[in-house]
Amino acid sequence: MPSTETNVAETNVLAFRRAQKNHTAPASKSLIEAVYAAGSIAVRADDLPTKTAATMLQAFGLIVIDSVGTDGTLKLLRKGEARQARDRPWRLSKPSFSGEVGVPDANGAFTKHP
Repeated sequence: MPSTETNVAETNVLAFRRAQKNHTAPASKSLIEAVYAAGSIAVRADDLPTKTAATMLQAFGLIVIDSVGTDGTLKLLRKGEARQARDRPWRLSKPSFSGEVGVPDANGAFTKHP
């Protein structure tokens, strides 16, 4: 007949889980690279992960967010306004560090040449 006693050492094992990595940093880095290379990019209304990363980058002043209206007009979203405008498509642009908003920094690095 098997013993019903259990080994105390086997029942007191604690599993330590590894800390989860911050997945926002790589998303933010690739997003800012895309915006700076192209000058501006469009973001769909239902793309919440991109909008979340964009809101964080806007707080640091690294990108400019415009809300796209139903008629195609752009409305500049200030810090704090972006969260209320998540139901609309956005345009993310490079800030005007060097003059004009949305001027790409890639100098044609990503264009295809025949």
